[in-house]
Amino acid sequence: MRFWGSFTRLLSGLMTIVFTLAIVTANTLPANATSSEQALTVAFLYNFLKFAEWPQQATTSNELTLCVTDSSSFDSDLEAISGRPAQNKTVRIKRIELGDKASDCQLLFLPREEKPVRIREWLKRTKNTPILMVSSVDGFLEMGGMIVLIDDGNRLQFEVNLEQVKANGLKLSAQLLKIARAVQGK
Repeated sequence: MRFWGSFTRLLSGLMTIVFTLAIVTANTLPANATSSEQALTVAFLYNFLKFAEWPQQATTSNELTLCVTDSSSFDSDLEAISGRPAQNKTVRIKRIELGDKASDCQLLFLPREEKPVRIREWLKRTKNTPILMVSSVDGFLEMGGMIVLIDDGNRLQFEVNLEQVKANGLKLSAQLLKIARAVQGK
C-alpha cells in the first residue's frame, strides 16, 4: 500500500516536470518550416489549459473545452489534442461563432484572422466570465485580452495581462507566468 502511495506521488511529480518542460520547449522552439506556427500555437493552448485554474463552478464536467472561432484554420492541429488529458479532465474542441453561447468554454482562442471589431465583441460578451481569452492579434492585451501569442520571427512567445485574468476569476500557475515574455498587472 505504501509503495503505491509513494509511486503515485513520484509519478505526479514527474508529470509536473514533463509538463513544465513541454511549455519551456514550446516557448523556445523556433517558429520555422519544421515546426509550423499553427502546431506551436496549439501546443501553447494545450499547455494553457493544463496550467490555468478555473473556479469550481466553471469546470463541473469531466471536460476542459477549448473553443475556437470559425475564422480559425487549425482543424488538423487541434485534432491532435482533442481527447487528451489536462488536469484530470479530457480536452474537447468546440467551434464557435459570435452569436453562440461561450459559457461552456474554458479557453477561447481568437486567431489572427479574426477582425478587430469581432474581437472587441467577443471580449465584451465574455467580460467577467471565467473564460481564458487567448489571441494572436496585435494589441490584444490592450483590448482587454488575457494572453497574446507573439511570433517575433524567431520563436513563438506569449504575454499575459494578469489583471484581466484575475478580474475574470482565473489563476495562472507561477511556472507559466515565469516563462511569459512579459506579465502586465503583477
